[in-house]
Amino acid sequence: MLSADLCIAGLTASSSDEVLRALSSRLLAAGSVLPSFEAAALARERRSPTGLPFPNIAVALPHAEPEHVVTPAIAVASLKAPVKFRQMGSPAIRIDVSLVVMPALTAKEQAAAELSRLIELLQDETLRHALAGADSAGAMCEILAPRWSP
Repeated sequence: MLSADLCIAGLTASSSDEVLRALSSRLLAAGSVLPSFEAAALARERRSPTGLPFPNIAVALPHAEPEHVVTPAIAVASLKAPVKFRQMGSPAIRIDVSLVVMPALTAKEQAAAELSRLIELLQDETLRHALAGADSAGAMCEILAPRWSP
């Protein structure tokens, strides 16, 4: 579900769409999602923003509906420079996001439960700092894997 090939340390992106495309591409290359996942994730982010204004390191949790997923996986990117995402629950507010976690989940019930677990996990400021400061995809995976076991 989580592997180094699904993590990107220090991604350079100029927009939230660019970040979503990069992570969707990783998930597609891993065989975890259908080709329709990227467009579905972009459309869903426009409809229901996923920026979480956590202190010091804001996070975005973009995702698509389960029908675009083949096998469960999580793609993660730390951003070289923050990118604007609209805030979950307050779409008029744009926040600077430095860490993006993109779950690909297979069932609606599982998606709801797993998203809640991810949000709870990402509330840990120490974890967010470690992920954002990791210098490689492997390091990101090593930081997150012990804390994330579906």
